[in-house]
Amino acid sequence: MTLSFFKLPIIILISFLFCSCKTKDKKNTDEKINPAIDKNTQKNKPKDTNNFLISNENLKKSIVDVQSINPNIKIELKYATTDNFMRIKLYETINRAYLQKDVAQRLASCQKYLETINPRYSLLIYDAIRPVSVQQKMWDALDSLPPDERSKFVSNPQNRSNHNFGAAIDLTICDENNKPLDMGAGYDDIREIAYPRLEKKFLKSGELKAFHIANRELLRKVMGSQNFTNITTEWWHFNACSREEATKKYKVLMSEKEFTTNE
Repeated sequence: MTLSFFKLPIIILISFLFCSCKTKDKKNTDEKINPAIDKNTQKNKPKDTNNFLISNENLKKSIVDVQSINPNIKIELKYATTDNFMRIKLYETINRAYLQKDVAQRLASCQKYLETINPRYSLLIYDAIRPVSVQQKMWDALDSLPPDERSKFVSNPQNRSNHNFGAAIDLTICDENNKPLDMGAGYDDIREIAYPRLEKKFLKSGELKAFHIANRELLRKVMGSQNFTNITTEWWHFNACSREEATKKYKVLMSEKEFTTNE
């Protein structure tokens, strides 16, 4: 009786070890047959960050991710965050800077030119392609201003904006620490101090300093190297062509519904 009592735990222990080894062998065998369950494989698998597909067939043929052309260009889409003049997130799915392919190629050349001037500098994009639906929200948010005043800051969505075609870019220059150069007025600043055409006035009054103007002129010089044109009321906005030309050459993005996620 006593002997049987002591034998029982030993038998259980032996059975447990046998089953454990068998399970371990099976697991090792399964991992060799199916590498997908290998923890290291899962851990080292690169995350697919390009989860953004263009469902509109016309746009799909012409729109590209700017960083796929030149990864040295930095991106900080303001309307994909709450850091904008409306203080709300306007893009739900757009999280990359998309432009017409020929426009993106020209911008890539601008980046290369900037690097010859200062290799520590990069272009930093605040906005690229913008759906008309978002343009409408921005237009409506400034309804306290007369249409003529509003159009200095946001194009009337009925008339379209070059942003709606992927033919305009809002951007600045940043250093190697991703710190934007001081332009004397922030992005989305609707005050006249942000107007390129009034820079001499504000330089004379002392509200703009010489280095602010120099930074703006550097941005204009770089963008002008590929025939991008700055508008007179926003130091950050550059058009790749006229609106009339964009209307003839490119397809318009009406809403984010023309984009789908790949998740």
